[in-house]
Amino acid sequence: MTNAPELALCIPGPWTSREELVRSVAESDAGYLFAGHILMEMETRFGCELVFEHADPRLPDAFKAAGPHWAGSEAMEAIADHASVVYLVGSGGSREAAEAMMRAGAALVEAGGLGVKVESTGIAHGPAYWLDLCDQLAMLTAHRALVVYLTGQEVYSCGMHNFGLPDAIVSPAGGDKGAAAELLRTFTHYLFAQAPLFEDGHTFSVSEGAPVYRVRAVAAIDYGPDSLFNNPYGCWRLEPALPEKKAAWWSKLMH
Repeated sequence: MTNAPELALCIPGPWTSREELVRSVAESDAGYLFAGHILMEMETRFGCELVFEHADPRLPDAFKAAGPHWAGSEAMEAIADHASVVYLVGSGGSREAAEAMMRAGAALVEAGGLGVKVESTGIAHGPAYWLDLCDQLAMLTAHRALVVYLTGQEVYSCGMHNFGLPDAIVSPAGGDKGAAAELLRTFTHYLFAQAPLFEDGHTFSVSEGAPVYRVRAVAAIDYGPDSLFNNPYGCWRLEPALPEKKAAWWSKLMH
């Protein structure tokens, strides 16, 4: 049985001390309390480890690299003035666990957090957008929050292990990496939303009449020892499915 991978969130904030953070969380009335080094949701009793650190001068650049979709915004620029950094660390490996971690991150954003960087994926989101994602979890927004698509010679996803699912990889047809990323976005969302029972050799298509791909089980991308990006659940490779050849006309004459 695969051990659940760690899901870690990085949240810079204005808190000058851990005590100030504790007060801010209590005053936000988000339904969380501190039990030692554990941040706990009172209603569900879900808990995750909280690590408080002082400001990190490398953090603004790290957020800009991981959050190009909001680079240049006022929210991004505010991270340069952060006074501290909080790391939330818990178990991923299922939708329920991932969404619980997202809600814990939202509690810190409501207490003044300046953004959320998903350390186990490599994507960063602005504070307002993170709260929107958490408000709409029933609409499967965790997939948007925790999964990214990377391009090189091949295009591959990263972050599906947060849900206990394989990632996916494909060679871009005709070099169109944008189309390849959209293909993987649709495929991984299907895995997340429908939990299909894929087996090696099964086929997938985004819609009727669209290209058909054969799904092959392969090893996940190796990001190096102890990387939070590593996916213990493996990876699906999408390969163009060749059309079945029709029998040659003369074969019908042979009995």
